[in-house]
Amino acid sequence: MRKRSSRRFTKRLEVTFSSGGSKYTGISSDLSEGGLFIRTQNGLDPGNVIDIEIYLPEDKVGRLKGAVRRTVKTSLSFIKNGMGIEILERDSNYLDFLKNFNTDNKSEDTPAPHHHAKQNREDELKTKGTFDRVPEFIIVACENCNVKNKVRKDMVLFGPKCGKCGTVLNTGDIG
Repeated sequence: MRKRSSRRFTKRLEVTFSSGGSKYTGISSDLSEGGLFIRTQNGLDPGNVIDIEIYLPEDKVGRLKGAVRRTVKTSLSFIKNGMGIEILERDSNYLDFLKNFNTDNKSEDTPAPHHHAKQNREDELKTKGTFDRVPEFIIVACENCNVKNKVRKDMVLFGPKCGKCGTVLNTGDIG
């Protein structure tokens, strides 16, 4: 397997893609100049060439052409379905977005590189002296579907719902 040539950044943006006259939707996951991952239930077979529209901030649209390199299709809830895309053509809107995204270190929306995101966030909180304000979480099993849900302790009073089936979680005396 080839090693990536560009740094990837996590950014959730709405995406539409089309191939063979059919149009689908998804959400971007990792972005770089050379590729992206599209979360979708409509993953296409590797080798397909697709046209992509990625809806950028400030009402801009990036238009890309890409080749599907891998597809993940599973019923397991902890694995994200979607497609790894190698970008073959990109427009200036997309390139400008990435350029601004990479250099704007003061923006809260600017992600850390995917593989260092958690450590960078912890380091940032330590240097700001706010590390003690990181929210605490509890695990609550859904009584309806038995899925374990991670719930912020400070949100328990608001009646959190199961991420899988939508049933209100029984948090009992927690809080």
